[in-house]
This record gives sequence, C-alpha cells and structure tokens, in this order.
Amino acid sequence: MHPEIRSGNEDSQAELLRFINSPQLAFEYLDWFPSRSRLAEPSTFYLCSEQGIAALISVAPEKPSFAWIRFFYSWRDGRHGEYFSKLLNHACDWLIQRCTQQLYCLAPNDWVENLLVGNAFQQQNQIISLSTPAISGSAPMLKPGIRIRPTRLGDLPQIEELDNICFQTPWQMNPASVEKSYFACEYASLAEVDGSIVAYQMTTRTFDNLHLARIAVHPDFRGLGIARALLFDLKEHFEDTGVESVSVNTPVDNKPSLRLYHSLGFRQVGSLLPVFQKQL
Repeated sequence: MHPEIRSGNEDSQAELLRFINSPQLAFEYLDWFPSRSRLAEPSTFYLCSEQGIAALISVAPEKPSFAWIRFFYSWRDGRHGEYFSKLLNHACDWLIQRCTQQLYCLAPNDWVENLLVGNAFQQQNQIISLSTPAISGSAPMLKPGIRIRPTRLGDLPQIEELDNICFQTPWQMNPASVEKSYFACEYASLAEVDGSIVAYQMTTRTFDNLHLARIAVHPDFRGLGIARALLFDLKEHFEDTGVESVSVNTPVDNKPSLRLYHSLGFRQVGSLLPVFQKQL
C-alpha cells in the first residue's frame, strides 16, 4: 500500500484521537479550539501507510483569505520532514482551491522552523512575550461619555466587527473564535461610547496567572487612555484574588502596545517567537 492522504471526518475521529494521544512528535498552534475538536474538519489531513497513520496536519482557515497551521503530529521515525512536505503540499492545494492566499505558522522550536524554511515559508514577524507581577503606574482619567463595563454574550457581533477593524492579517478572528475566546475568558470587558463598542479586552486565568489574550481599541478612539483604563479595570477586578502575574503577547513591531505595556511594568520574558508565512 502506497502512502495515502485522507481528509478528517467523523468516522476517522476515534483513530485520529488515539494517534494524537500517543507519544508522537507534535507541534500545536496556540489555538482557542483544542486539537481534538478539529479532527473531523475538512481542513485536517492525515497520511496513511500499511502500518497505520504516519502523520497529521490541520490548516483550518481563520478567514477566507488566510489560514494557520493549527497542529502537526508525526511518527518519531526520523521521516517527519518527508511527512510534513507531503501533507503540506496537499493542504496547500486544498486551500488554493478555496482562494486562500496566505498560510501562517508559529515556530516555537528549531525543528518546526526547519520544516517551515524547507517548505518555502518566510519569516514575517516575531512575537514578544511580556509579564509583570502587578500592573503599575497611574490610572487615566477618561473623557465623559466613555464607559467601561463587563462584556455580555450579546456584545460578540460588535466585538467581532471591531476586531476586524483593529487587527490586520493574520491576527483577525472569525465569529467562532470570538465566541470561543469569550467563553474561555476569566474576565472580559469593553469600553463603549453612546452604546457603540470602541474597545475590548479578554483575559484568561491559569491558577494564579492572568494572560491578556486580546485587547483592541478602535483607531478613531486611540490616544485617549482607553486601553490603559481597561487594564486598570482588569487590575481592580482581580484585586485580592491571589494573582501572581499578568502576561501578554504582541508582535514585536507593535510599538504603541509595547510603550503601553512597558509603562505599566511589563517586561520581556523568554525569547522572541518567529511567525512564518507562505504565499499560496
């Protein structure tokens, strides 16, 4: 039997789940959706041989124009580069048929970076991780008419619209990701003016550590201290709850965000995380 590439489906889920739960070579993107929930998606492809499944990849599109490599799993037999190339070529053909223009991937370690570079990906950006034991500095005085409140489920359509205004490819979220991120949050809040949402933040919590997963301010309302106010509201919300640190990730070329975070006591932790892009 020659190796065969198949698409994920409901019938293959149990077999694929056993494969990813076994000690394979694995890479997972920081996805709002767990890998197991993507196994039946048509953007998941797996390589079969006589010995069974050899490798598995997901290229789920976030928007029609771009997609991310969500995960890659492979046998630990030294042939992961070969498996990756075969699955990637098949997945790219599938994306091109759907008019997807770019495919992105993070490279958290050398072996993933080597796979990407060897398959015509180019580094597009870098992500910097920042952390602080406590948000410091002074809270801003907001102009009259700007109100901060907790986010409600009914706000999500406006937040998704705002998200697409504030972020460029590949950082925009689709409606499903916005909803998933909202339900994964420990605290979500927003700023509104005359009933219109002009900024929002979403924060997750793992034990005593907070992570600012998402924050955005409408371009017409930047420079008014709204992002700072959202972060001080976050600080107040978790006051006396045993929080030991607050972290955030942002592209290294996002200078306004870096100035804000540094002014609040955030400092870099760890190494920069490369972001790679492949033009389809």
